[in-house]
Amino acid sequence: MSVNLSEKAKGKQKAVETDASSAPEVPPLKNLTIRFTEGIPDLTVQVAEKDTVKDVKSNIRDARPELKTRRLRLIHAGQILADSTAIYSRIASLDPQRHGTPAGSDDEGDSAVRATSSQTTWLHCSVGPQLSEGEEDEGKVQTAQLKPLRGFDRLLAAGFSQEDIANIRSQFHAQSTGDYLDQEYDDQDDYEEHARTLEDQWIDSLDGGGAAAQSQTAVTSLHNGIVLGFFFPLIPFFFFRNNKPAVFWEDDTEHVVTDPPVFSRKMQMGIVLGLLLNVLFGLWTYLLASS
Repeated sequence: MSVNLSEKAKGKQKAVETDASSAPEVPPLKNLTIRFTEGIPDLTVQVAEKDTVKDVKSNIRDARPELKTRRLRLIHAGQILADSTAIYSRIASLDPQRHGTPAGSDDEGDSAVRATSSQTTWLHCSVGPQLSEGEEDEGKVQTAQLKPLRGFDRLLAAGFSQEDIANIRSQFHAQSTGDYLDQEYDDQDDYEEHARTLEDQWIDSLDGGGAAAQSQTAVTSLHNGIVLGFFFPLIPFFFFRNNKPAVFWEDDTEHVVTDPPVFSRKMQMGIVLGLLLNVLFGLWTYLLASS
């Protein structure tokens, strides 16, 4: 039985359909159940499409005051979630894969979204140690950790403690006060930059100065050996002989032979060279005298 609607009724029906289609859509929400590692009761929070993992951590700290100063790590599907991860889109992308929902038609896609929004997702929350003062913002901490160590802070990699570095820094800057007298600094950052630059220059000079000092020592030893071998050619040879250490072990291994304590290897080479120069000088004077 068909009912003919009047023009007025048809107009009202179109108005109702237009109002229904123009009504604002409620943004989809997803329920997350947080399970903690230290026996803390589970917590259910809701996330929207634009929420990130950092927002979820803020909601957890608001709902659980005892976790305000604790380090939190959210784990989903065996992976630790970064603070910048969009939690809603990540979970929505994984749920169709778990349930095997094909992406064929729009109706199936809409039903999958509605099912995803209504389902509850479990997240594991690892509760870590207490946060130190000024470490609430985890992003700032990660940025600070990526900055390279400068100045005497580079000694941390060599095993120095913070107390040792503080003592070295105080002694270094106490002896280099002249580097700061003729300069003015706008703020504390400029002062710190200048101080770290001086520390880097001093450490780099030690690295380069070690090879230069070693080379200078070798040249000095060779020069002293030549002078000693030229004027006293025979006496130094009595100190050249090294006593071979006795064998005490069953596998016939010997003690490690150290460098001679009197003359180094470079100085011994200089003494031999000085002896040869002495012999050549003697032959030259003999030939001059005989002629």
